[in-house]
Amino acid sequence: MKSKLTTKDLIAAGAFAAIYLVLLTVLAVMVLPIVPVLYLATPLIAGIVLGTVYLLYCVKVPKTGAIFILALLVGAITSMASIYPLIAAAVWGVVAEGIAAGKRRRSPNALAASYCVFNLTSMGPFFSLLLAKDAFLSTCVTYYGQEYADTIDRLTPDWIIAVFVVLALLGGILGGMFGKKLLKKHKYPPEGMEDAVQTVMTQCELWTDNVEPRKEEKLYQFMPERELSK
Repeated sequence: MKSKLTTKDLIAAGAFAAIYLVLLTVLAVMVLPIVPVLYLATPLIAGIVLGTVYLLYCVKVPKTGAIFILALLVGAITSMASIYPLIAAAVWGVVAEGIAAGKRRRSPNALAASYCVFNLTSMGPFFSLLLAKDAFLSTCVTYYGQEYADTIDRLTPDWIIAVFVVLALLGGILGGMFGKKLLKKHKYPPEGMEDAVQTVMTQCELWTDNVEPRKEEKLYQFMPERELSK
């Protein structure tokens, strides 16, 4: 399997990335901010919801660099007020890419572990809260009122970063579990696929070398449709 991203891969990556980013934006900007507690739980809730989309994305585009590209896109849309979310997303993208590198890309467990780290990118919207809290609370007053801002202030002590990390990891674990169940339901990866590919490659080499296949070689043959229906 080629490891480089093709035009077809980039199109598929763009489609799944759009779904991921739209859902993340709807959750983090439109739905969850209505209630302060739910807004602060965005890394957990978004992680659970988006886990399936992430694993399907990795299955559809199983090429090196696909995860990193998605991480950069997430970092880009959460870096409106600061460059730090983009930098952090790039770091998490590299780590997630490494966890699911090579043959591990076909392992649902590796993809789930990769997503657990990747979901740390969902902390992006809160960098402003951590680095410029006064400005963040001022924005909250403008859009949601003073009471809303006071609630956010009360629920976010200096050590809230540790809570965000725990929520993101927990959301990644749960989202990865749901994604794995979906892959298992659709029987991915197909059982015996690697053996089948290796056998077909061996058969092709034998044909190329014009050598008669050995009796012990297990070969895959194509039969006419009418014979299969008998």
